[in-house]
Amino acid sequence: MEFVAIRTQAPMSALSQVIPKLHREVMAWLKGHGQKADGPPFIRYLVIDMPKALDIELGWPVAKAITQTGRLHGGALPAGRYVSLLFTGPYDQLVQANADLQAWAKAKHVTLEGRETPKGKAFASRAEFYITDPGNEPDPRKWKTEILYLVAR
Repeated sequence: MEFVAIRTQAPMSALSQVIPKLHREVMAWLKGHGQKADGPPFIRYLVIDMPKALDIELGWPVAKAITQTGRLHGGALPAGRYVSLLFTGPYDQLVQANADLQAWAKAKHVTLEGRETPKGKAFASRAEFYITDPGNEPDPRKWKTEILYLVAR
């Protein structure tokens, strides 16, 4: 899957402001350049240090990625096998949903592609796709999010 995104670092406490702002910025860029999204918005988690900050990409899937242009860049999720979870519920429960998926993988002896670094846990490919648009569905209990982790080869 190819995408257009903005990379940023933010603490967990700022995500509720950062996420919608950057998703809107990427969508405005797409519309301004005659392109459209080819799927729901997502966050790709690159490095996670929960007490400090998250290094993330916020973007939209597209038919063909772009080269770097200002804050925006193109990319693609790495090919491979992924484990996934379709979570239904409010965004403030996604931390637990991710923990549950990680625990399931560990119990099944499925190794997720990632490594510890001095800046936190780095993932080869970990993402959340926000399938339900809260503007169209006001009830957070009905919001659907797909969580993906690349499985180690």
